[in-house]
Amino acid sequence: MSSRNRKNTGSMSNKFGYEFPEPKKGKMILFAGQEALASHFMRKFKKELEGEGREVVELSELSSPIQLQEALGMGLFSSSKLVILKNLQDVKFDFSKILREFLKSNSNVICLATADSKFLRTRAAKELEASGCEIARYPQPDNYLSRREMIKKLFEREGGAIDPKAATLLERSVEDCSLIVGFCLQLLSDAHGPITERDVFAVTGLPPKLTAFDAAKKALEGDRTSLGDLEAVLSGGESPIAVIGALDYKLREQCLKGENALPQDVWARSFSLLSRANLALTSSSPQEGVSLIYEMLMGVCEGARCQKKR
Repeated sequence: MSSRNRKNTGSMSNKFGYEFPEPKKGKMILFAGQEALASHFMRKFKKELEGEGREVVELSELSSPIQLQEALGMGLFSSSKLVILKNLQDVKFDFSKILREFLKSNSNVICLATADSKFLRTRAAKELEASGCEIARYPQPDNYLSRREMIKKLFEREGGAIDPKAATLLERSVEDCSLIVGFCLQLLSDAHGPITERDVFAVTGLPPKLTAFDAAKKALEGDRTSLGDLEAVLSGGESPIAVIGALDYKLREQCLKGENALPQDVWARSFSLLSRANLALTSSSPQEGVSLIYEMLMGVCEGARCQKKR
């Protein structure tokens, strides 16, 4: 497959964004990556194809090569056929050759399949793509902002709307990305207008989770409880590297506003400490890196308090 085709079907995401792929019709389409998203969009694609009068064969488990070969054969009641294969990563036998031969055939059969993110790194996935399989990639969002962007774009794709504060509440209330997608789909199905914070709380029943953004915001206001928030974020399992990224983003955002929240020397020292913390965490001194994060946040907090007194 050409690089141009990969660009169309691969989900393009950057550090703070999230884009959904636009899968094209083909003989075989693999929906892979974040499980809830891949399954949802595979079902939508299936619904479109079912309207073309195809016989549908859906296999949640594949136990043998013969079962797969029979499923990919001509339909009993129609000359066209739609085959659904779920969780290719769990198949125990070598199915790659069978699917590659299917992709070269002239049969009027279409195959839709799902797989997890790890499967995309396998030789089988690369061979299928090289043989003409379209791959729609749904990566796991790797930080707060890309999670929030995923929520926003999902609502846009499904013709709904969500208030930015509601999106933030949902992203902070739920850790598991599959649960976030499930809540989004539930909110979309029940919606009679833009989704609000009240709607999100009614569906999740959970209070928002503390993040490094919260700690940075408090520190910039001179609130010493920001250190306790930082401790809660780290003890809750958040990666120190991810915390550095969030703190750096929040500080740069505030710095660019030019509101003089901190003295100039505190801005410079804060970014220097974050840089040293990142270096320590990526070398052999993780504890030193965490200590530098605390030192930076304490300095921001005290700098903000001094600035207020001027």
